[in-house]
Amino acid sequence: PHNLSEVCDAITHLIDNPDATVEDLVKILPGPDFPTAGMILGTEGIMNAYSTGRGHIIIRAKAHIEEAARGAFHIVVTELPYQVNKARLQERIAELARDRKIEGIRDVRDESDRSGMRLVIILK
Repeated sequence: PHNLSEVCDAITHLIDNPDATVEDLVKILPGPDFPTAGMILGTEGIMNAYSTGRGHIIIRAKAHIEEAARGAFHIVVTELPYQVNKARLQERIAELARDRKIEGIRDVRDESDRSGMRLVIILK
């Protein structure tokens, strides 16, 4: 999925400049816009996809650390890779913490609302 405005700009550029390179088009159409956002790592996969029709794109979740009351810390995930199910991820993190495969997690809460996604991992 791409931003329609960027696609139109890239098509217009290609019509006006039929010899445009993939590098030229990437400046206008930098990559897909996934509905769950996420951070695309590197541009090689995008370049391959635009050049050959096939490319491997690695996407990471976006998270930050928030300090809570009494010096506690939370990991807050605000973006996920495309096709990662938030509810399943929440269940899996809780399961790993419960089975003591990962330590230091007290709880996982979904605080998402209209303003955006917010998966909060509460640390011990």
